[in-house]
Amino acid sequence: MSIRRAFIISACAVVAAALTLPAVAAPLEVVTLKARVESQNGTTNGDVRLGDGIPGGIGERLKVSLLGTGIVNGADREVPVNARFFMAAGAANCTLARTGPNWVVVSLNAAGGNGLCQVGYTTAANYHMKPGLASGRLTFKIGATSAPALPATTAGAEPGAPEGYERERWRRAWELDAMLFRAILGEEPHSDRARVDAERIYREGYGGVLTAAMELARLAEERGLGRSTYDRGYQERDVERLAGLYRDLLHRQQSDRDLWQQDPGFRANVDALHHKGLGAVVSSIVDSEEFRSVNQIGPR
Repeated sequence: MSIRRAFIISACAVVAAALTLPAVAAPLEVVTLKARVESQNGTTNGDVRLGDGIPGGIGERLKVSLLGTGIVNGADREVPVNARFFMAAGAANCTLARTGPNWVVVSLNAAGGNGLCQVGYTTAANYHMKPGLASGRLTFKIGATSAPALPATTAGAEPGAPEGYERERWRRAWELDAMLFRAILGEEPHSDRARVDAERIYREGYGGVLTAAMELARLAEERGLGRSTYDRGYQERDVERLAGLYRDLLHRQQSDRDLWQQDPGFRANVDALHHKGLGAVVSSIVDSEEFRSVNQIGPR
C-alpha cells in the first residue's frame, strides 16, 4: 500500500469517527434539592430539606446524599446530584470522613451535647438550576444522643401572598428573603420576622433587601454568628464565615483558600469583618453591583 493511499484511508477513518460522535447532552434541569441522611452507627435516617438542621448524636457517622428533582423527558424524576463537599463552619465539632460523587460521610464529635457544624457543597457544572441551589450548606445539630432525622417539612416554604399582592412578585420577594436567612442566619425562614421582611422587600424592592439584610446581620451577631472572638489567629474562622457569605449571596464557586489567595477584595472584607463587624461586610456585599447582577435585581 502506498503512503498516499494509507494517508487517505486514515483521514477518512478520522472523519467517519468524528461524524459518529454522540451529541453533547444538554445540562440536566434540577428544580429542587434535598438531603438523604443514613446513619452508619446510629438511628438518624430520613430525608430533610436543605436549610433544615440535620440532627445527630455525638460519635455518630452520617452519610448524607444530595438528591434532586430532575426534569427528564418532561417528567419529574429523583436524581443524584454530584457536588464537591468541604467544611464551612464548626470544624471542631465534625469532620469529613469520606466523600463520593454526590455524598459525604460526616463524623459528629462535638462535646457537651449542643454542637453545631456546617458542611458546604458546590454542585457540578452539568446541571441547570437556580443559583441558590447550586451551592449551599448542610447544617448538623449535634445532641447528646441520636435523634431521628425529620422528614421534609414546610419550614421555609413560601407562604400565601397577602391580599392584593401580585403572585410572582411575592414569590420573588420570598426567594430573596429566604436566601438572606440561609446565608446570614444559617436557617430557613419560618418566623413572623421572615414574613415581615418579605413584605418589606415586596414593597421597597432593593431598598427592602438592604434593610432586611442589615437586620439579619444584627440578629446574627447577637447569636454569636458574626466575627471570630479571638484577637490572634482570627483569620481562619473569619475566612470561613465570609467565604460562606460569598458562596450564598454572590454564588461564588471558589474554595476558602482560593478566595483568600485570588481576591484582594475578599481579604479586605475579612479584615472588615473582624474590625467592623458582620453588618459592615453584609452591607458591602448586598450593596454591590455583583450581588444585584447575580441575583438579577434591578437598580435601587
